[in-house]
Amino acid sequence: MGTVPRLVSVLVACAAVLRPARAPATGSMTVLFQDDFERGLSARWVERGFPSIARKNVFSRGVEPGGNHYLRVTSEDSYSGKGLYLRFSVERCPTVRWRWVVSNVVAAGDLRHRDGDDAAAKFYVVFAGPSWWNPLDKRVLVYLWDNAAAKGTILPNAWMPDRARMIVLESGRAAVGGWVTEHVDLAADFARAFPGERPGRVEGVAFLADTDNTHSQVWAGLDDLEIRCTRGGSGAPR
Repeated sequence: MGTVPRLVSVLVACAAVLRPARAPATGSMTVLFQDDFERGLSARWVERGFPSIARKNVFSRGVEPGGNHYLRVTSEDSYSGKGLYLRFSVERCPTVRWRWVVSNVVAAGDLRHRDGDDAAAKFYVVFAGPSWWNPLDKRVLVYLWDNAAAKGTILPNAWMPDRARMIVLESGRAAVGGWVTEHVDLAADFARAFPGERPGRVEGVAFLADTDNTHSQVWAGLDDLEIRCTRGGSGAPR
């Protein structure tokens, strides 16, 4: 089943109950949003699945031996995501940083085909699309931890090739089991993924593991999520 249509549904549902949050300025940047899960799993994170998929992922607040907390997802032939409604401009708020860890890669995954559209960890960013009248005409960047594709690979999503792009940040088993820090520039990545298009406002982000197509099993963790804006504007609507 296509994960991009599902994620759009997740974030549309989240929009009814979530609102952007701003934190104090840090250095030359303003922090639009951050969460390290040390104060619990906030109600801002809303889980949604898809009606045709009976098995959902299991989300929890994980804890490491040293006491660090994180958002944990366990996926076994299942799909669902934890999403945040955050509306902002990538021209003002281009920088997103997070750490993630996976227990393994999805060995049978193959991003080129619909029946292989699974990965150990995915981080979605959903943008408003060019059609003002169609609420599902979105643009989506999917950052993921793949099993084989080279880091930096950008591929059309097999289910929505015109609307979504898969960006491989990590690949293979070399870093499995250890935390890896990611630092992405949404504006630059959007320009590479959708040449000639101008990004609409971000409408939400989501984290998940995806194993329903390949009938696989994996767990993944997300921690220290931070979205930063350049000084002079938060990017959030007034």
